[in-house]
Amino acid sequence: MNTRVLVLVAASFGTLTAAAHADTISGTVTADNHYALYTSIGNTFTYHGGNETGPSGSSGTYNWSHPEPYSFQAGDFLYVAAWSDDAVAQSVLAEFGFTTRSTLLSGDAAWLVYATNINRGDHDPHPDAPEIATHVAFADSGNLWETPFVGGANGIQPWGTIAGISNDARWMWHNTPNDADPLQGGAGAGEMLIFRTVVPAPGAAALIGFAAL
Repeated sequence: MNTRVLVLVAASFGTLTAAAHADTISGTVTADNHYALYTSIGNTFTYHGGNETGPSGSSGTYNWSHPEPYSFQAGDFLYVAAWSDDAVAQSVLAEFGFTTRSTLLSGDAAWLVYATNINRGDHDPHPDAPEIATHVAFADSGNLWETPFVGGANGIQPWGTIAGISNDARWMWHNTPNDADPLQGGAGAGEMLIFRTVVPAPGAAALIGFAAL
């Protein structure tokens, strides 16, 4: 391979690497009871919003009755922090779309969860980005990420069908020892939770094909 081709490959790699952070995420999320969204690029974390901090919804009877829509720039990782009021039920339901990849749903195998053992409840503010960064660094250093508990799909009780989220999305939470269904019954063990998934770099397949060529 001559120098000109080497330069071309290097330039293409740089362009595609930069594009990894140019992808857009369009999401729709709800949680019983509270959640907040974040992304990270390297050690930089960004907060993107969440639902109501009180028990009531801005529309709908409860704060989980109607999901919130989002659109923001993707990073290396996507995070959902979640906590409940410790009563009746608790879970997260979400759908995320990307401009360069397929849809990601709550309950998909790509998710991991970390239980911070810090309790939050109604009226507590959303954690800021530095707080989430601290929890994530601790979970990384201790290899504390786990596979979430995945329950039924959108439509199950006590929530019913949440409009705006795929019927294939499944409610997810943290596994509780000796609890067959951690979504039901009210629980505060390990809250707040942080769910995490990797955001694949757009253009990666194109780069592999180019390198082969």
